[in-house]
Amino acid sequence: MSMQNDESMNPNPQLIATCWTSAGDAAPLGPTECSPLAISDRIAAIAETGWAGIGLVHDDLLAARDTIGYEELGRQIKAAGLGIVEVEFINGWWTTGAERKAADKVQAELFEAAILLGARHIKVGAGNADEPLPLELMTSAFSDLADQAAEAGIRLALEATPFSNLRTTAEAIQVVDKSNSASGGLMIDIWHTAKSGLSHEELWDMVPMDRVFAVEIDDGFHTTVGTLFEDTINNRAYCGKGDFDPATFVMLAIEGGYRGPWGVEIISREHRETPMREGLQRAFDTAIAAFAA
Repeated sequence: MSMQNDESMNPNPQLIATCWTSAGDAAPLGPTECSPLAISDRIAAIAETGWAGIGLVHDDLLAARDTIGYEELGRQIKAAGLGIVEVEFINGWWTTGAERKAADKVQAELFEAAILLGARHIKVGAGNADEPLPLELMTSAFSDLADQAAEAGIRLALEATPFSNLRTTAEAIQVVDKSNSASGGLMIDIWHTAKSGLSHEELWDMVPMDRVFAVEIDDGFHTTVGTLFEDTINNRAYCGKGDFDPATFVMLAIEGGYRGPWGVEIISREHRETPMREGLQRAFDTAIAAFAA
């Protein structure tokens, strides 16, 4: 797989329908993360509503592998004209014992899917934590993970989240910088950066653009309902319908030199209750409006 970050200088943004944007009534850490919707229907609806790429979560990938197989899944994605594939979510890469054994199994399955589907990158998380682990531990563990990804020709996009072991973009930057691997990069998601209190100007001034492998846009609210994790899976908003000003976020990212595709990650009760094709069109149209603005 290519490790090129600068896909295109095309002024028309390439938008990825991330896994939850097309998943219907499924959510992170639910009873199952597998979408109840047929994968062929999701692929067709994503293509018909204007997207350039598709995201799939681990449970979706295993369901496809065990039914139609990765060769057929890849054929359907390509036939639909979707040129970008994103897979997620590697987690637990810093753990030990039985927890690490389970995490390594998921990692191996995601590596396999990424290779066979020609995925652009794999998203990497830092778990949920009441008390974050030492940054030195996370840095060492990510360096090992990035080395494994490099051997496989895979790119990793590490995402800081304000409820995880890496709560700030600054911490994620430190971890990626110290990995010394071309396979280790950053995933920048407006929801998480805004909720951590970072302004868009501060964000795009601090990130090393050559290590930004992926960017996600959505919207949300400064007021948190429930825990931060509950808020992130229940109350995200379509672009331009919340407090986070994705138009400025996009403008500053482009001015800073970002030229890759844009994931649109809509996770909310409202979106889960909206018919898939309608939700996909609304997510696409509101995201495009952020660029037009």
